[in-house]
Amino acid sequence: MVDGSSKSSGGLKGFFQKAYNSLETLGKTGGGYVFAYSMWAAKTGGTLGFYFATTAMVTFMPLLFEISRERQQLETERSLVKDLRSQGFGDRQLQEMGFTTASIHEPSVASLKK
Repeated sequence: MVDGSSKSSGGLKGFFQKAYNSLETLGKTGGGYVFAYSMWAAKTGGTLGFYFATTAMVTFMPLLFEISRERQQLETERSLVKDLRSQGFGDRQLQEMGFTTASIHEPSVASLKK
């Protein structure tokens, strides 16, 4: 016989009701200390994670942008050096013009081909 006053304990709603009730009884028993400590640890971990993530964004993102900008500048210098070499300028003259040694001489590793 089906009684209208009985609660359904199936499905997601029943699962969450059981989970809530077990946590509620946990607070009333000796496990309340463990529950409180785990909540404190979760909040502290979330706060520390937030601090770490924001600090990483503030410090590492500008560094990545600077590395990208420097790479583009080096490529531009190398193309200028290539044009000046085709016009007959030597290494000494290019250094006196203010070009970096990285743009004048390619590293020996970069010149190796597989």
